[in-house]
Amino acid sequence: MLDYYKFKEINDLFLKGRIDEARHLLTEMQTRYVALSDENIMLRSQVQEFEDILYLSRNLVFDGYCYWLLTGEIKQGPFCESCYKRDGVLVRLDSRSKSWQCPSCGTHHERNVEHPIPASTLAAPRLAKVIPFTK
Repeated sequence: MLDYYKFKEINDLFLKGRIDEARHLLTEMQTRYVALSDENIMLRSQVQEFEDILYLSRNLVFDGYCYWLLTGEIKQGPFCESCYKRDGVLVRLDSRSKSWQCPSCGTHHERNVEHPIPASTLAAPRLAKVIPFTK
């Protein structure tokens, strides 16, 4: 954390004519600021990753044959079950005459019948449990 009192100290050193000491402290403060900014960017990136994972966990449903991603009123997919289970990657299946085929792993998924998404997966969103942070 930046030490705010240091700015007053730096200002006082400049006013007293102790320029070299003031510049040294100012350089230290700049180094701390850059480190904090880098950490802030990294933490924001991690938060975004966790938000993406949470969104996916709430909106990705498995109908017994393949995965579907629900975005509002739109059902996107289908996505390969094998690739998602193996690598955690959503690979959209290519449409063939009577099946879907994964372009990544080559798995065939039958599609004789349009598989509806079970109503239980469209229920109200799950509530998160709040875990308090302790010192």
